[in-house]
Formats: sequence, structure tokens, C-alpha cells
Amino acid sequence: MTEKLNIALAAFAAATSNELYDPDYNGGEWMIEAVETRETIENYIEASNGYNSCTHEKRGEIAGLPFVAFSEVQVRKGARRRQLSVIDFGDVRYALDCDLTDFA
Repeated sequence: MTEKLNIALAAFAAATSNELYDPDYNGGEWMIEAVETRETIENYIEASNGYNSCTHEKRGEIAGLPFVAFSEVQVRKGARRRQLSVIDFGDVRYALDCDLTDFA
């Protein structure tokens, strides 16, 4: 992990009261399901058009980091409905199993 990413993660953690990511727990750990991705926020918005169901995207910023959030998505019929947010840390993004608008 780069120093730049560590700084951004620490700022994100502070802004969300360590509820989603805690830099001090086990050397830095997500408290929710999180997947690192190279896909952009725009890639996720475009893909959401093909989901079985999806709420309208909401954009925001946390600790200066842009994100897009969906309060509910269902990727395909029969799949679990869930919240989804994608936050941009620069070189990488994280897809999170939460609605970041609850923290913005």
C-alpha cells in the first residue's frame, strides 16, 4: 500500500469515525465488505444500467474523496439486494457494501 493511499484511508477513517475502516486495527482493516477495484466510478454507474434493479446514484465526497452510492442494487434476478458505494482513492477505488451518503 502506498503512503498516499495510507494517508487517504486514514482521513477517510477519521471522517467516518472508524466505522467503515480502522487504520489501527490489525494494521488497517475494513469493518465492512470492501473490494479493491481498478474500475472507475463512471464504470460502476454505466454497469448499474444493466442491473436487474438499482436506485438512482447519489454522488458525494468524504474527506475530499469522491464517491457514488446506491441505496439498493440487485445485480441479477435472484441475487441479494444490497447497498453499494464506490469511493475513489486516486489510483484505486473500493466498492463497499454500504451507502456512503449515511456518512457524508
